[in-house]
Amino acid sequence: MLPGEQSLPETILIPDGTAVNRLFAYLCHQADHKVLHDHAHMLQEIQLQWFSMLRSALQCPRCGSNKLIRKGWRARRLKSSRGKISLIVLQAKCKVCDRTFRPLNELIGLPFAVRFTDELVQKSVELGLQLSFGKSAAIVKKLTKGTISAEGLRRKVAQLANSLCLPNLVAGQTVLVDSTKVKAGKKQRGASVHLAITAEKGPKQMGRPSIKKRLLHLHVGGVHRLHNALGMMQPERLVHDGGEDYTAVSKYPQRCRWHLVHQLKHYLWQDGVPHEIRGRCQKSLRDVLWDNRDGQKRLATYIKDLEELGLKKSATHLKGAEKEAFTFKEKGGFAFSTTSPLEREMRELNRRADVGARWSEKGVENVLKVLFHYRLNAGSTNPIRVTELLR
Repeated sequence: MLPGEQSLPETILIPDGTAVNRLFAYLCHQADHKVLHDHAHMLQEIQLQWFSMLRSALQCPRCGSNKLIRKGWRARRLKSSRGKISLIVLQAKCKVCDRTFRPLNELIGLPFAVRFTDELVQKSVELGLQLSFGKSAAIVKKLTKGTISAEGLRRKVAQLANSLCLPNLVAGQTVLVDSTKVKAGKKQRGASVHLAITAEKGPKQMGRPSIKKRLLHLHVGGVHRLHNALGMMQPERLVHDGGEDYTAVSKYPQRCRWHLVHQLKHYLWQDGVPHEIRGRCQKSLRDVLWDNRDGQKRLATYIKDLEELGLKKSATHLKGAEKEAFTFKEKGGFAFSTTSPLEREMRELNRRADVGARWSEKGVENVLKVLFHYRLNAGSTNPIRVTELLR
C-alpha cells in the first residue's frame, strides 16, 4: 500500500459468489459419488449374470479347465478427469489348479493394462498433439482431477500411432505429395517428413469454398517408404513439386505449377541473371503455365528462348518438367494442379515439429501421424475410438 492510500473495505475483497461456488463444488462431489456408487453396483450385477451364463465356456488361463467357482471381488482403480474411481471386478478360482483370476475383465472393458479411462486419454492426447508432453500433463493436472505423466502421454500417442489404419483407396481422386525437413535424428540438417493426402473441392462453408482432405501416408526418413505406399495404392492422378520421380507409381503425374515458377528463381540466380530481371521471368512463366489453351506450345518456346540466351540451368529445369506441366489439361479429372492444399498442412506440421529441441525420428513421426489423422481423417462422422485403437 502506498503512503496515504486508504485501505479497501473488507466486503470488496470477499467474492460475492463464494457461497455459490462452494455449493457448486459440493454438489459436483456428491453427484459424482452417487452416480459412481449406483453404476458400480449395476456393474457388479452384470458380472454376476454373465458369470452364471458363461461359466461353462470360461476356461482357466493356466490349465484350461472350466471347473470354476466364484472367489469374491477385487477393486480396480482407474484414473479419470473427475479423479480416481474404484470399480469392483469379479474373481474366479479354478478347482483343478487353484488359480485365481478375473475372467470377465475383457468383457467389461477392464483388461489388466488399462489404468486410464478413455475420456482422460482422449483429452490428454489432444493436448499432447498441440503442446509439449510436459506442458500437456501439467495442464491436465491443473484443469482436471486426473493426472497423467509426460512419459505416460508419450506412450499413449505412440500406441495410437502404431494402431492407426490410414485409408488406401484413391481411385478417381487427386493425390498430393510433399516433404520437408524437421529437427530430428542424428543428421545436422534433420530428417525428412514425407506426406501424402487426397484433396477435392468441398461444399461452401459460410459462403467460402472448402477443401476435403484425407491423410494417406506420413513417415519420417527415406522416401522409399512413400514410394512403396503409393505403389500399393496406384493413384491415377498425382501432383508433386518435382523433388522425386513418381512416374513409376502414378499413371498421370502432374508437376505443381506454383513450384515450377517459384523454383525458377533459384536457377536464374545460378545462371547469373540479375535480381530485378528474375521476377519478370517468373511472371512470364506464370502467364505461360496458366494459359490452358496454348500453354504447352508457349512453354516449349519459353524453354527455347532460355537456351538461346545461354540460361542452361533454367532451361534444363523446365525441360525436365515439360512433359508433366500440363497433365491436368490433357488427362482431366484433376481436382488441383498445384500442391497448395498440402502447403497449409505443411505449415501446421512445421509449427508442431519446431519445439526448439531435437526429436527422435520415431517420436516426431508418432506425433505428426496422430495429429494429421485427427485433423484430416477423424471428423464428427468418423471419431477416433481410443478403446479400439489401444487394444
